[in-house]
Amino acid sequence: MSKKYLRVAALVIAAALIIPVYAAAGEKPKQVYAGVANDFIPYAYLDDNGELVGYEIELLKAVDELLPQYEFILDVQADQWIALASGRVELITHQWEANAKRVETYLFGEEMITTYDSYAAFKPGREDIRGLPDLVGKKVQVSEGGGAAYFVETYNVNNPDAKIDVVYSSGDTTVTLSKIDTGVIDAYLSSKRMIETTEKNYGVTLGKSDEPIYTVYTYFVFRKDDPAEQELSDAIDGALHQLRAEGRMSELSIKWLGGDYTIWGPEHVD
Repeated sequence: MSKKYLRVAALVIAAALIIPVYAAAGEKPKQVYAGVANDFIPYAYLDDNGELVGYEIELLKAVDELLPQYEFILDVQADQWIALASGRVELITHQWEANAKRVETYLFGEEMITTYDSYAAFKPGREDIRGLPDLVGKKVQVSEGGGAAYFVETYNVNNPDAKIDVVYSSGDTTVTLSKIDTGVIDAYLSSKRMIETTEKNYGVTLGKSDEPIYTVYTYFVFRKDDPAEQELSDAIDGALHQLRAEGRMSELSIKWLGGDYTIWGPEHVD
């Protein structure tokens, strides 16, 4: 058993042992503000009753149930990174991927919350985009500063003679679909489940690459170099490990995302 597994397992046990301690001491749980979205279907959005629902919302609630020393407060934030850096929230969640740039500044949890297979989406009928090599020389839209942008930028650095033509966008879906239809861009990168959600919500049909362009994991994100934040991250890692082991995370993924996107890839070792 690796040191990492021992550390996470210990966190789960520690979280369980905290219950009688807090009950006996009568101490109030520490409030934790979690920065979330309210328009990010199916992860975090408002239902017909104006209630926050979605995969990330229910996952946070499940974590909250396992950590009586904390009280999680869902806090909608338009710019989660600024909210986290300024101390308005203690963690953020918006299917955030870890990359070298972000890890330099922010603390990412050890336990992922979803796998993220990114595909190329394009105008239906095209037969020239099946995988990553087919994007060379084509105009591919990404959100500046996002995980897809980082991947494409890194790819171009490593392949100076076979670059992808990067087009940056604010992320307005209606504009993106118009650019796809008119040929302003050849493709954009997104997860298969988000492409399918876009097709459903906007009544369109998109072509999709046969294979993922890249695969990453998403995480809860915290402030770096902050002992309280590290303690919170460790506790949440323990809860997530327990939820994954018990199958509850898988159940939430199937319920909200239509499949189990909570399984580590073969490269991961506990």
